[in-house]
Parts: sequence; C-alpha cells; structure tokens
Amino acid sequence: MSERKLTPEEIENLYEFCYFRSVFHYDVQVEIVDHLASAIEELWKTNPELPFEETVYMLGEQFGGDLGFAQIKREKEKALRKKYRRLLWQYVGDFYKFPKIMITLLLSLSTYTALIYTENDQWIFILLLVLFIGFSLFYNSYYKRTQLKLQIKEGYTFLLNEISLKGALYYTGITSGILFSRAIHESHFSPVGNVIFSVFISMYMVLLYGDCFFIAKKIKEHFEEQFPQFVES
Repeated sequence: MSERKLTPEEIENLYEFCYFRSVFHYDVQVEIVDHLASAIEELWKTNPELPFEETVYMLGEQFGGDLGFAQIKREKEKALRKKYRRLLWQYVGDFYKFPKIMITLLLSLSTYTALIYTENDQWIFILLLVLFIGFSLFYNSYYKRTQLKLQIKEGYTFLLNEISLKGALYYTGITSGILFSRAIHESHFSPVGNVIFSVFISMYMVLLYGDCFFIAKKIKEHFEEQFPQFVES
C-alpha cells in the first residue's frame, strides 16, 4: 500500500491556512507549508485514514496553538532572513573583486589629495553632499523604479523584496547628515583624520554602487528565477 500524500488542493488549503494566520510573505508561506506538509504526511504513515482537516487541527495542538504557530513563523522568517543575508554577502563578494579594489584605492588617494591641498575642507563636504543628494534623487525617482523594481503580481508580498530595499542606500540619509554637519562649518582634518575619512568615503562609494546596481540587479534575477509564476510580464 502506497503512502498517502497531500493533494494539490490540500496544499493550496495550507497556503490559505498560513495567510489567515497572518503569514503574508509568500516565500515565508512556502517554508511553513513545506514544514506542515512533512508533519502531516508523517502522521498519515501511522494513521492514513485521518481526515485532512483533523490532521491540521492535531498539528496545531502539537505546535501549541496560535502561540506555537507564531513561534514557527518567527523561526522560518529568521531562517529566510539569514539565507537572504548570506545571498547578499555572496553578491558583495562577487562584486568586490579586482579591479574594484583598485578603484577604492584610487578614490582614497584622490580624496586624500584633495583634503591635503584644500585649506578649508568645507568645500569638499559640500561637493560630496551635492553628489550624494543628486545620486539619491536619480536612483530613487528614476533608476530603481524603472530598472530594478520587482514586477510582482498583485496580492503577493515577499520577504526577499522587503530585504532588498534595505541596502546601503538606506543609510545614505545618515551619511548625508554627517556631510551636511561638516559642510556648514569651516573645518580641516588632522593628517590621521584625512586618511580615515578618505578610506571610509571611498569604500562607502564603491559599496554603495555595488549595492544599488550590481546587487539589486542580482536580487531581481534571483527572484525571477525562484518565483517566475509571480512575475508580471
């Protein structure tokens, strides 16, 4: 006698079950449904005549009711976030290779030279602030919206999409605030300060570029590969 397996209709019911338990991200639903399906089919090995609805209810009791399900949801979200962060760092590693390291070095030397030969660093901070603001406006108002936006079918949300929006650009506002505070006052770094600031700003600019263009594009490709049925044509 073959083992009882879930039907496509029953699997769809598990997705609906997750949604009504406040699991709205589809990629999280996939993880939980896989977990539930394995547990259900394990129960059916010893009691194959058990009705589907009763089996789901029994599992709910085993998991500890609403609180237990909420714990499973948190664990699956945590595991997915860890998986996605690992994917992001993999893309960072793919991007930050030669010649990007040389670009960072050249940017550092250029910034350091500018700081050394400028009597008032205020002008450099003003220039950098204008560049950051201009880049943010271009990226958010045009490039991200037209080139990188995930075309997801209406009614679905994904944790991957949420995480992808929180890259280095998310912290540009903080960096702009630091530059603004320096730009409105006359200032001049010490020699050590020149080195630290030059390395910091050059590395940040290269990583910002990688996050906004290279990594964001890779995330879009990954989503379209993993969930093609939810991509609007």
